[in-house]
Amino acid sequence: MAFHVLTRLVAGSAAVAIATAATRTIVADLKGDYKVEFVVNEASYTGTAKTTPAGKGAFTAKFDFTSPSPVTADATGKTVDDSVTFDAKYQDKGRNCTGTVVAKGTVEKDASKAAGTITIQDSCDGEASGTFRFYR
Repeated sequence: MAFHVLTRLVAGSAAVAIATAATRTIVADLKGDYKVEFVVNEASYTGTAKTTPAGKGAFTAKFDFTSPSPVTADATGKTVDDSVTFDAKYQDKGRNCTGTVVAKGTVEKDASKAAGTITIQDSCDGEASGTFRFYR
């Protein structure tokens, strides 16, 4: 009788494990080159981003904005399901300012696009908010 109960318990656990695995979504890894746009205080900052996967949805990124001011930034982030978050430190060479960016958004399943909101702490202008998008 104990073997019968144990067999049912093991079979039930296997079914739960299979059902759980079937409902997991694949993490979209941000990797490679993207065009990037940040819109802050009605100004559109455009440039490129080079992202490198760091395992389990984590990534690093280097941003190079060329318009309207030369800005470089280094970021670390993570994707989980269709969500993306990243933190960046930047240097705005045109205005001689530095700052940080905190971003939250969504990423397409194929990682071809991502978009969301940003909060910025800027050494020249203080706090600001805006939007971001990555696209190919």
